[in-house]
Amino acid sequence: MKKLKQILVAIFVLTFIVACNKDDNDPKGNLEKTTISAKWIVSNSSEYSSFEFNESGNYIVVKNTTTKSTNGQIFLFGTYEITDNKTIVLSDFGTLTLSEIDENSIDFSIKLTSNPNNEITINASKQEEMESTARTDLLCRTWEMVTINGEPVVGTEMELTVLFSKAGTYFVSYPDNDEGGLAQWKWKNEAETQLLYSWDEVPVWEDADHVEIPELTSTKLIVIDDEDTCLLQPVSTTKSAIVKSLKDPSNKHIKSGFYNK
Repeated sequence: MKKLKQILVAIFVLTFIVACNKDDNDPKGNLEKTTISAKWIVSNSSEYSSFEFNESGNYIVVKNTTTKSTNGQIFLFGTYEITDNKTIVLSDFGTLTLSEIDENSIDFSIKLTSNPNNEITINASKQEEMESTARTDLLCRTWEMVTINGEPVVGTEMELTVLFSKAGTYFVSYPDNDEGGLAQWKWKNEAETQLLYSWDEVPVWEDADHVEIPELTSTKLIVIDDEDTCLLQPVSTTKSAIVKSLKDPSNKHIKSGFYNK
């Protein structure tokens, strides 16, 4: 009888350990925006380069493409919604089903809206992020332009959305057209009141342009770009957009300024 009890205890302990290990890798119960908020670099697909999510509820998908007109990347931008403990719906793109996630890696499958019968499996690792500071944490979200030099931008060509992330992503989207682009950013000074940005794939920060950030709170971002003072606020709604490749000659004008002017 004593030996039987020992066997039963051993089985119980083993079952408990296995269950705990399964819970550690099972995304159920811990899938939140904070869980996936990062830039994930794809390691098993030549079609996709990265997937990025932020706590504002936006995503950026970078796809590799090779056609006669362009040989580079296109960028898909939109909103996402977590519908259950392992499913994320990406607007105008598809449904993502999470299989495993930890601090540095993520595995999931995607069924595209355009082709739901084709399931794509993605393995990706988290890109290194910049140091978390008070101003960095405030900046890294999705913003929308409100005014330029005190003039409202709603209904004008400067009605746009801007995203910053700790992965160094700086993204500009114009909701009603395919202009905009994907750039990189970093702080220029220790006070974090000046921001460097670059449209180049490999930035040369010594030659990069910069803007002034005199005011930054959870509800307001002021950017001074040359003679323009721009007021932005956290995004309320965002439409999806497909942005042309930076290597596409027809879209080279996006390198002309901070907001693709």
